[in-house]
Amino acid sequence: MTTPNDSWKSPELRAAEAQVDARFKEAQDLANRLKDTPLPPVPPVDYRAIAQQVERAAQERDAPEQLKALKRKVDAGEFTWEDVVSGKAAQDPDVQAMQQENVKKMKQAFQMLQEGLTPEEIMNAQDPRRNRGGDDGDENAPDIFTEDKW
Repeated sequence: MTTPNDSWKSPELRAAEAQVDARFKEAQDLANRLKDTPLPPVPPVDYRAIAQQVERAAQERDAPEQLKALKRKVDAGEFTWEDVVSGKAAQDPDVQAMQQENVKKMKQAFQMLQEGLTPEEIMNAQDPRRNRGGDDGDENAPDIFTEDKW
């Protein structure tokens, strides 16, 4: 077998190729080690409980419009709250609008964290209703979906 004539390559190019080859070998070695690494089991998600929290949030008088739109569809039987929180209804435009709103809030919160605000300040900034008094057992507003809600 003949090898291509690569006498035209500069020493810098040869050094760069050697670095790429070394990094590629490291990546292959890591991938092989990871194949043998057992992953911890993923705990089951209680979609029913999450769906109930989202449903309660949707019934609030001051629920966000995106959540009200989802409630109308659930009430019409287009899908269930469990479909919404489990991802089965992810292709629905109103579900996507709600997700986009949540992503927007997460990006804002991240920016505020980078600016030095505390989590409490961020939650208050994103929902001034938090300090309105009434205690319904949930410190977050209906449209703030924490891990246990969404």
